[in-house]
Amino acid sequence: MLRRFTAGLAVVTAAAVSLLTFPERVNAADPPGWRQVFSSSFDDPGRLPLGCSAYDGAPEGAQASYFRPEAVTVSDGHLSLALHRRTYGGKPFVTGELRCVGAAQQFGRYEFKARAPVGAGIESVALLRPVDGAAAQHDSQLEISAKPGAEQAVVTNSDGRGTTTNTLTGAFRDWHTYIIEWAPSGFRVFVDGAQRSLDPAVSTEPRWFGFAVTTGDRAGTPGSSTALPAEFQIDYLRIWSFAPNDSAPPAPVVRPSTVDAAAPAFPPLNRHWSLWLAVAAVVTAALALFAFVIHKTRPHRPPSSHRA
Repeated sequence: MLRRFTAGLAVVTAAAVSLLTFPERVNAADPPGWRQVFSSSFDDPGRLPLGCSAYDGAPEGAQASYFRPEAVTVSDGHLSLALHRRTYGGKPFVTGELRCVGAAQQFGRYEFKARAPVGAGIESVALLRPVDGAAAQHDSQLEISAKPGAEQAVVTNSDGRGTTTNTLTGAFRDWHTYIIEWAPSGFRVFVDGAQRSLDPAVSTEPRWFGFAVTTGDRAGTPGSSTALPAEFQIDYLRIWSFAPNDSAPPAPVVRPSTVDAAAPAFPPLNRHWSLWLAVAAVVTAALALFAFVIHKTRPHRPPSSHRA
């Protein structure tokens, strides 16, 4: 019986190790017309992905925050960009910005899973900025605001000749999967797999991708009712380059998005819960084996009727 129990423990342990060794893959295959060139699940605590760095400097425009590297961290399987109420460089707030200049390219597809912090005066942003910093008229971004009662995401796209703006409504405080697709056929934004924005105007300038959390611009500044520090969290980032020779680029698809649902869907069980379940299974099996061994090896007293 002991051998059978030990074999059972080995099976449970092997299953747990498989969960630890082979975490869930977000994308099993490249989308048609795209080739993956970058992938990070932020599983290496304290280390930013290769080709990415935290920006140190004052933002342009009316922002009331100053970007500092210490506001950009990687821990618990997430990239976190923090907003602190602290004066630095003449700004009343300190915030974080990540720039993946090493992944700069002409055209690209960017998929990430993120959660925006709740509160007035906080802007969580996915950025596309030209490598040539002087070409600011080629900026594009997805700006997410989870202000209570007025949650929205604003898509801003510039192609060097003009700028278009599209406002998306929904519950953006929850975890959502976002895709920004910058292709010769158009600039598209998807939320949870549903296309929410399409602009035929397209920049041809090489651009890098990044994330930032800011304040003082479109959303105003955090008041006393906004809890700080606040964090813009990103679970993973995937980047593809445009590869038209691999297959035809995807055609636009328009369907309802789950972000508009009255009751937002619960996020799927992610790899972090899988790890905890695996560890719990191993610990439970080990304790059971220990109790079994103690029971078998403990001396047994004969029944009272057999005593001298």
